[in-house]
Amino acid sequence: MFGLSGRQFFFLFILVALLFTGTQYLPAYFAAFQFSDFVHQEVRFAQSARKTSDLLRGEILQRASDLAIPITKKDIVITRRGPSFTLVIEYHWPINMRIYKHDLVFHISEDGEIFENVPN
Repeated sequence: MFGLSGRQFFFLFILVALLFTGTQYLPAYFAAFQFSDFVHQEVRFAQSARKTSDLLRGEILQRASDLAIPITKKDIVITRRGPSFTLVIEYHWPINMRIYKHDLVFHISEDGEIFENVPN
């Protein structure tokens, strides 16, 4: 077929399959890495930037929207412990490869201090 031996055709098929798989998984992992780094920086500097929990949640939702990450406001859990807090985000990124469907699960957990002292 196309002047290729069976072995060459097999390796070409494997190469195409790997490229297709990469185009499905790499954007998800790249966006998750960028999002995780953004969340880490936002939580780390929340107190010095004088951010409230609602403002922090809004900025995280906006960045997730920019990166096409499927999260909602209820996926961002902020647990207060005095002046400090823990932010936990867990979300699923669906991968559809036509013959195989898979959900990647990403979990982000960060600790920091927040500006406001009133309970949320």
